[in-house]
Amino acid sequence: MSSKLTTLADAVSLVEDGGSLGIASPAVNPLGLVPMATVREIVRQGRRDLTLFTAMGNIEADMLIGAGCIRDIDFWGCNLFGSGTPPNLRRAAEAGQIVAREQSEFSLTLAVLAGAMGVEFIPLHGYRNDHLQHHPEWRAFESPFDGEELVAIAAIVPDVAIIQVPKADEFGNAQLGETNRHNTMAKFTAPRLVQAAKRVILTAEEIVSNEEIRKTPDLTAILYHDVDAVVHLPRGAHPHGITDYYEPDMDHIKTYMEAAQSSETFGAYLEKYVHEPADHAAYLELADQG
Repeated sequence: MSSKLTTLADAVSLVEDGGSLGIASPAVNPLGLVPMATVREIVRQGRRDLTLFTAMGNIEADMLIGAGCIRDIDFWGCNLFGSGTPPNLRRAAEAGQIVAREQSEFSLTLAVLAGAMGVEFIPLHGYRNDHLQHHPEWRAFESPFDGEELVAIAAIVPDVAIIQVPKADEFGNAQLGETNRHNTMAKFTAPRLVQAAKRVILTAEEIVSNEEIRKTPDLTAILYHDVDAVVHLPRGAHPHGITDYYEPDMDHIKTYMEAAQSSETFGAYLEKYVHEPADHAAYLELADQG
């Protein structure tokens, strides 16, 4: 094993214009293993025409869309922490600036599982509903066993997947901690989407020794051979929180929600919190000032 430690700017160079991006851990509530610092760096580097795969469209998806990074998005749900549809996502979809493709939680789970297994699709029975017309990559076919119609749910294989984890070693072996324990979707999707992706950027609250990771192998959900870049990034999920590390910054989440209500105020938010800070540390100092 060789060290994969690098800077955030160099890690994000793996994300190329026109490629696909997977956010591995969904933000179903303000606690989530959400790589917000990586998202801000993608915006800062001006990536464009990305296809985004994410279970839940929340602040991270909304920010990428509002910054003009996203061409289309696949998701099973979107909700800005109980405040309705994320504003940038809604405006862009209504204006035809992005293609928003909704899935069910089950079909997205199967698509991610297929990607992790290295197969092209997983068959699903009884799925001829309104989702089918929006997913030309899916195919209806006849079962070779009983002649019933099945739908082939195409694998999700992002060019790059990103995730913030509590603890990792320099090689990319990582533990997800308690944050996702009671969230079945997040607990399943995070490691599977990492396995499915062609490249993986892993940011971590703590970098510990490989010996420390080996003490609890049953807690290690991500393995080094799936990871391409490791960045030590304390509070890298901010304004989300991570269990046992820090609480969500609800004041900043409110600031974001208010700013996202219009393109003009959101542009000012991006300038202040994404483009002007020189790095993640400068962003945190600014965000902590309120």
